[in-house]
Parts: sequence; C-alpha cells; structure tokens
Amino acid sequence: MLRFALRELTRRKSRSLLAIFGIVVCTALLSSVLCLAQAMRNAARQPFDAANADFVAQRELAECPFALVKHAGTLGGIPTKTIARIRSLKEVEVAAGVLELWAVSGRDEKDRTVVTGIEPEYQKQIGPLMQSGKCCTLTDHQRGGRYLGFADTQSCLLEKPYADRHGLHLGDKVSLGGTHFRVVGTVQASPGARIAAGEVYIPLKEAQNLLGEGDVVNAVFIRAANPESAATVETRLKELIRADTRRGDKLVITSDLNVMSSVAGTTILAESAIRWVAGAVALVVLLLLIKFSLSSVNERLREIGTMKAVGWQDRHIAKLLALEWVLMGAVGGLVGTLLGVGAAWAYTAGTRLRLPALLNNYPACAKTPPPVDLKFSLEGSEPLIVGAFLVALSMGAVAGHFAARRAANLSPAEALRRL
Repeated sequence: MLRFALRELTRRKSRSLLAIFGIVVCTALLSSVLCLAQAMRNAARQPFDAANADFVAQRELAECPFALVKHAGTLGGIPTKTIARIRSLKEVEVAAGVLELWAVSGRDEKDRTVVTGIEPEYQKQIGPLMQSGKCCTLTDHQRGGRYLGFADTQSCLLEKPYADRHGLHLGDKVSLGGTHFRVVGTVQASPGARIAAGEVYIPLKEAQNLLGEGDVVNAVFIRAANPESAATVETRLKELIRADTRRGDKLVITSDLNVMSSVAGTTILAESAIRWVAGAVALVVLLLLIKFSLSSVNERLREIGTMKAVGWQDRHIAKLLALEWVLMGAVGGLVGTLLGVGAAWAYTAGTRLRLPALLNNYPACAKTPPPVDLKFSLEGSEPLIVGAFLVALSMGAVAGHFAARRAANLSPAEALRRL
C-alpha cells in the first residue's frame, strides 16, 4: 500500500508539490510564530527568574535631581514600612526592597558607581543577588569571600567586571559617597539581563545612610504565592504604594507580562492577534487541501473505476488515498517545521532587546557594561514544534479523509460512465 501511495505521489508531481508547498508554508508560519512567542516569553521571564520575582514595583519621579549620592536615574523613594504591608498579603510569598543609587567613587571622587543596597536576610530568596545558577555565584569563596551578612557594616560585595576594572580584591576598600567600604566578596553573574543589578552591593541600612532620606527603598521585588493570585497582587500594590501624580510622579509595576511592551512594542494582545492570523492561514490551507483532494478524486475516476472493477475493495482504495495525503502532510509538516524553527532561531540570534532603563539604571559614564540584554531562548518550544508538525499531519489526514470518502461512494459503473 505504501509503495502504491509513493508511486502515485511521484506520478502526479505538480499536484503533490503544490499540496506539499501549501502545507510547508502553513507549518513554517505556525511553528515560527509559536517559537517566537515562546522566545519572547522566555526573554521577558529571564530577568524575573534571575531575581526569583513576579513583580517589581518602583516610583518614578518627574524630575531627576542631582547629588553626590542619589537615587539611580529617575527612581524615587518608597517607605520601607510599605514592604511590611506587602509581605502581610496572603497572596504574596516573599517581598524584599532594594535601594539603587548613583554614588561618586574613587580616590578623586570623579567616578560614578551604581550601588545597590540589599536586605541581606532576603538575598537567598529574591532580588538582584539571588544565589542560584540563574543569577550569581561567588568567585573568591575558596579565599574567604562571602555574601553580605545581617550584621555587616561598611562592607560591600563587588560585581566581577567592576572588581577587575578597578583592580580590587578581597579586603580592599572602596570609597562610595565619601564613605569607605571593605570588600568581602566578588560575584560573577550569569549572562542576561538583571533587574536592579549594581556594580557594588552594600547592606540596605548603609545605602539609606548614604542617601540620607530615611528608611526608603526605590524598588520592591515581589513573588506571588501562586500564578492565580498575580492579578490580585498587582491591584493591591497600586493601593499600597502611592505616587504624587500632581508632580508628574508615577507608580510603575513591571512583570514578565508587560516588560516586552516596553522594549519591543509587543503586547499580549499583539501576540494573540498573531496567533489568530496563523490559525486563519492554517484554516485556509486546510480548505484548499480538501478542495485539492476532492479534485484529485475527479481526475482519477478512470483509475478508481478500474481498481474497483478488478476487485479492489472500497476500504483499500480509501486507505490508499488517505495514505497519500498523510504522506504529503508528513513531508510538508517536517520541512515546514524545520524552516519555521530555523527562521525563529535566526531572528532571535540577530535580535537584541534591552531592559527598560527604569529596571536597571546605569549612568552613561558607568565604567562597566550594564546587564540589560534580554536573553532569547527557544527553551520550552519543543511541545509547540511537535504541535505544529501534528497540525500539518492532521491537515493531510483530514484532506485524505474527504478524498477517501468521495472515492468509496463511487460505484465502478458510475466512475466509468463519467469518463
């Protein structure tokens, strides 16, 4: 049966190639759209995974004041008592605040360094220094390097690029805003974007003392207790964190669901629309394949009539026609899936997107590159790729079903009379 089907496909090359081309285009479009959507989701999720957070809440100021030590960029202060209220929400698993600053540094105090104040007791759970393979590891642990401790004062942790550029090592001192901090460790971050990452990390209390605005933070990392409570958490955050809208200040709550709209103009609605377009194309191709399959039966009336006359049963003829279209679906699906995945990979390999400036504020004069490049990945696309191939296979099977049913309903006499 398979030999007959293959021979028929090669005998009618034009029709077979046309049908396969339609399936290839449809599958390539479908697989590329699904893979790109997954890559976008992965890129948007990557900085939040690195921080083990679902949301980052920040207050953005209308004006950017200048000072020797100031909030990074246009960030504004959020009272630390607000964090305690956020932690009390039943929908929140964990929350922690950071204070990202720009501080003059160096012996001549001409450099400006990005300093992030963190809560040491939460650094293992959430935030820019979350200790995991997705974020940061100590490079000098064997020489006594360590993370910041709860009782540390005037101690700091350095990012490796910053330490290498300034020739700093364990035990050295760094001048930040006129205050000296002793280096207790150096961290190497994993590639990719990171939210509120600094060049130097100090305890939150020390950062607040440098800034001189009291007990404030300028970014709050929040992890929801479960995905279903995310919408509720966002609503409660808007109630708990206030911004002076009369001055032009605003509250910015960022998650992996809306970060892409800031960096690439991609929204959930746009993703949904693209999928609907891909689905519509698949439906049109399916209808065309059904039309082709029925037309192929009409073109083969003599052949079908002869086969019935010499003893072929209806089920054998139906199986042959169905097998032909399933084979075309398999070939078109395989080629289309490979083309679609290749196109998605090529796009992600050549595309560079960066975190919004509010999520990682490095000044233009920073001496080390900011970790703001979103990391595209097709990880998790395997089920989508298999699904796209199965869609192509199903399209061939459906077209084959209509052809088989049409052929099975023909009597030998009727087939011969219509020649």
